[in-house]
Amino acid sequence: MSYIGLGPRTTTAAKDQTGRNTGSLTNAFTAGILGFFVAQYECYHMVVTNVPAGAEGQVYINASQWGFTFPNSGTEWDPCQPMILNSGMELDILWNISAAGTPTKPAVTAWFRYDPSIPGNSNA
Repeated sequence: MSYIGLGPRTTTAAKDQTGRNTGSLTNAFTAGILGFFVAQYECYHMVVTNVPAGAEGQVYINASQWGFTFPNSGTEWDPCQPMILNSGMELDILWNISAAGTPTKPAVTAWFRYDPSIPGNSNA
């Protein structure tokens, strides 16, 4: 299988707009930010930086929790089992950090790729 890279996408945490983390910071990789035109792709690597000490993040695909991160100012994530996403899905990191008056906002860079042999991806 030969993957084709879709490149990285970066978001800086902002006041939650998902409705699942009201009043706190969220990194939201919405379908508009991702903008991939393939049926199925994967997030295979993430780097989290600029995280305040003691912060905790919950990783969600759409409304389902997929994992978590407890960084100390930053962390790198390279999973053995990448996150599989379908076109239109959203990837969010919900932080336990108040959105009000927080000067330090986590940044998340995620790398994506797809397999052109998967049906629906061959015309991408």
